[in-house]
Amino acid sequence: MKKKILLFVAMCLLALPITTKAISIDKYNTLNLREALKDEEIEEAFKDYKENDKQVTIYLFRGKGCGFCRAFLTFLNSITDEYGKYFKVVSFEVWNDAENSALLSSVAAFMNKELEGVPFIVIGDKVFDGYSSSYDEDIKSTIKDLYNSKNRYDVFAEMTDKDLEVTATTPETETTDGTDNVTGEYSNTSSSKDISNSEVLLITFLLFIVNIIVIVTYVNYENKRVMLKLEEKSRR
Repeated sequence: MKKKILLFVAMCLLALPITTKAISIDKYNTLNLREALKDEEIEEAFKDYKENDKQVTIYLFRGKGCGFCRAFLTFLNSITDEYGKYFKVVSFEVWNDAENSALLSSVAAFMNKELEGVPFIVIGDKVFDGYSSSYDEDIKSTIKDLYNSKNRYDVFAEMTDKDLEVTATTPETETTDGTDNVTGEYSNTSSSKDISNSEVLLITFLLFIVNIIVIVTYVNYENKRVMLKLEEKSRR
């Protein structure tokens, strides 16, 4: 009887959901919009800007002094009065911060993007690799569409610790041709991209169903066995 109970408990434990830990950005050095503007000595052009949990997060990987990064911040500064209610900024400086640089490599690899330089801008599941004023309308529509979406994608909610297994050198300053570039080789230590949280949930669900089937089958088998024993006793 004890063996049957232990077997049933073991099956129930197998049916428990598998959980993965999303990446926390708290351990990284980050700046919000106001702090990033101040870091680049850009004067605020907005009035009543406040950040809250309802806003879309713009993840900005930048280098301090990078001309294109500064241009992107200047653009955000100019649209904050109109669009500020829709977005907030989390800025990672990567030229002088090795951990932020490695994180940039991991994010680029996770999103299947070849890392060519900064700024590297992530809004939902969309990446803007670099910045030009020709991106402005696309960026604004991406922010608003994500804000109105019921299923917001957040790269750090999707990534896990395994996805940080990327090595990278620290990006350098602008090249002589005026383009921002990142030096060094970026290689993922995994042979293929690790499974995402959505895939883990699917696997968990399938395991749960399989274990439920096994448990039900086992219980039915035991019931039939008991009934047969009772019938044999009644015949005697």
